[in-house]
Amino acid sequence: MISKAISVTVFVFWGIMTSWLVKTIYFPDFERLPEVDPAHVLNQFLQNDEVTHLFIYGADKVIGDGMLSSRLKDTKSSEAEIRFVGKGKLEFPNAETKDLNLRVTVSVGPSPERELKEVSFKIQLKDPDVTMVFNFNTISYDFDYQIFENGEVIADSKEGNEKAEIKEARELLKLMRMNSNAKPQVSQRDVDARWGAADVDGYRTPVYFLVFDIPGGGRIKFTISEAGEFLEMTTPFGYDVRSKVMM
Repeated sequence: MISKAISVTVFVFWGIMTSWLVKTIYFPDFERLPEVDPAHVLNQFLQNDEVTHLFIYGADKVIGDGMLSSRLKDTKSSEAEIRFVGKGKLEFPNAETKDLNLRVTVSVGPSPERELKEVSFKIQLKDPDVTMVFNFNTISYDFDYQIFENGEVIADSKEGNEKAEIKEARELLKLMRMNSNAKPQVSQRDVDARWGAADVDGYRTPVYFLVFDIPGGGRIKFTISEAGEFLEMTTPFGYDVRSKVMM
């Protein structure tokens, strides 16, 4: 009876340790991975001049696709732009689905800091023909926008007369910016990078993980190869983006 109990204990201990080792070696938590300078990861990506075909996922199914590229404005250490141009479907709360065209441009500062400067969105919907242009300054936390319907401007942040909800959003962003400036001693970084491994085209491959903490909660996580190839982006919004080798 005692020997049986010892055998069961050894078996349970072996199972626990094996699970822990597998998780630690093959699927480690992000915080346990070796740290990497986020600017180094961004530089690797920006210096890779290949255009990547990406697929947009929503609820674990492909809802769109597009092309991702990056462009250095001069030298390897100069300012840069990251561009995504794609198309897909947008599902509204009333279960209505519309086709859309999407263009995203991210402006990045010079090396070595590689600070994010501005994020711009252009979204086009059909039936009715609506175009939305949105620019967000990641340094000042301010934003501006324009909305067109059938070619006519129906909303413009520069004209004033904003709705109460938009004014409230502006004030909230300003408050968040003031709080972040008033607490420089906070150790948690907005951007973090680690070196690890992921399944790429069926093989366990060394990669970089780049994580952006979103003000108010949530993370956007990028997976980038050691050569600077964009592989995957996961978000807390229910939408993910993957290259073909990650499907």
